[in-house]
Amino acid sequence: MAAGVDGSASYAVRELTARRRNEDANITRLAARLDSFPIFALSYLADSMVGPTGVRHPQYADVIRRLTNAIRLEGDRAHVEELDDDALLWLWNSNVRSTAVVLEGFARRRDDAQLIPALVRGLLGERRNGRWRNTQENATALEALVGYYKVFEADQPNFSAAVALAGNAIGSATFQGRSSAAQSVRLAMPDLLRQVAAGSEADLALSRAGTGRLYYTARLQFVPSTPSPPSDQGIHVERQYARVGDTGDGPSATTFAAGDLIRVTLTITLPKERLFVAVSDPLAAGFEAVDSWFRTTAADLAKGASAQSSDGSFMDWWRRGGFDYVEKYDDRVALFATRLSQGRHEFSYIVRATTAGTFSAAGTWAEEMYAPEVNGRSAPVTVIIK
Repeated sequence: MAAGVDGSASYAVRELTARRRNEDANITRLAARLDSFPIFALSYLADSMVGPTGVRHPQYADVIRRLTNAIRLEGDRAHVEELDDDALLWLWNSNVRSTAVVLEGFARRRDDAQLIPALVRGLLGERRNGRWRNTQENATALEALVGYYKVFEADQPNFSAAVALAGNAIGSATFQGRSSAAQSVRLAMPDLLRQVAAGSEADLALSRAGTGRLYYTARLQFVPSTPSPPSDQGIHVERQYARVGDTGDGPSATTFAAGDLIRVTLTITLPKERLFVAVSDPLAAGFEAVDSWFRTTAADLAKGASAQSSDGSFMDWWRRGGFDYVEKYDDRVALFATRLSQGRHEFSYIVRATTAGTFSAAGTWAEEMYAPEVNGRSAPVTVIIK
């Protein structure tokens, strides 16, 4: 009987060893084709590379490197940029779904703790009205967030946090119990300059005492005293003026005659999809936005000219998004978009040159409303009205 038991055990060991050898061979064959793998598939492959005892396959590090390279960091958020392959639509795949799959794997396997909070914020930032776009995204996102919660948020928050600049305390906050409410510590610019002289550097330090995890974001807000140069921090913005004539639009120009109607064209180019985008286009003091409420020739022209690059169809709006709201003021025109797809978007409107003189207009400013570090600005311009 003892010999039989030993023989069965030996057979089981040989069988498990053979299976493991076959699995390793299959993983090696798959690893040779990693360049064509969707990102979410790489995450599943990483799962298969972890043995029962936690031992990683020799090519595990290369898979994690590829996963990390697919993550795009923007401010305090991150997301996974999935392959642009139409075949993946049959799987209801999207950047949100891939972000959730990678986040769940990272949290469970403890791959890169530094990227995990940014992936969580990026995933939460993709919600609309408290949910994601479809059942696939809802299911994978909730599974990822629950997995993150079990690993990183098991301890109920009960701690105090302190903020110090250049070794001097500037504020504190207390967190007790689970809550999504954030607390802020603000420092006015004059106080900041008293703490840190212009042109010098100092450490901003945050500390925690107690149990639970502390997450924070630091932002600097300021108003420049001179027109700022163009910038592209994730949103590329261009602006063009052209006189509107009887035979159509003239060439791009910055010199006009009093009374001219002028088409302002704003071009927003995005490297990826953006959510909740706000655009503010300052008007030169000699311009006046033409309102389309009153029945005039200029108003009729403005009604047709306040348009964007979308063709207006449901499918085009579903694919590309667009500007949902437009507000015209005396000093600016403001645009708001719930979603803008990757690529080029245009919006145009009509102004009238009303006052002779030389005027300056600051650059058009665009930003993600809930991630303002993702922004862009066009060049300032000087307009001459004769």
